[in-house]
Amino acid sequence: MKTLFRWLPCGALVLLSIVAMSTPSAAATADTTVVQRRVVATYFHTTARCASCRKIEAYTHAAITAAFPREIDSGRLVWRLVNLDPEENRHFVKDYQLYTKSVIVAVEENGKQVRWKNLEKIWTLLGDEKKFQAYVQDEIRRDLVPPP
Repeated sequence: MKTLFRWLPCGALVLLSIVAMSTPSAAATADTTVVQRRVVATYFHTTARCASCRKIEAYTHAAITAAFPREIDSGRLVWRLVNLDPEENRHFVKDYQLYTKSVIVAVEENGKQVRWKNLEKIWTLLGDEKKFQAYVQDEIRRDLVPPP
């Protein structure tokens, strides 16, 4: 009986340690939280890219990272590049009706895409970096604000 009482505190301590280790911390729980609404800006390109195509990527990247750092950090805005050449990415051509390198801004709610827009004016604004960036920022800003 004395032995049982001697080991009982040790067993309780081990049990408490196991429970504490298996309970997620607030930080761990926050990391797995799904953003309810987010905007995804994607530059779709191919492996072969001309100077204009590289400029579209650079201008879009600069526009997004300069204007929306908090939204990117919070996950409300995602900026990504997708190469259309690999087989697993070719469906985007049909999904977004792509006919050239393009910037698509899509809105996702609860993990599902609810709408998207091809920013077709990027090609005509390519000669004016400020207007190009303002156009991209305005389109993204419009989608970041949830409808009433």
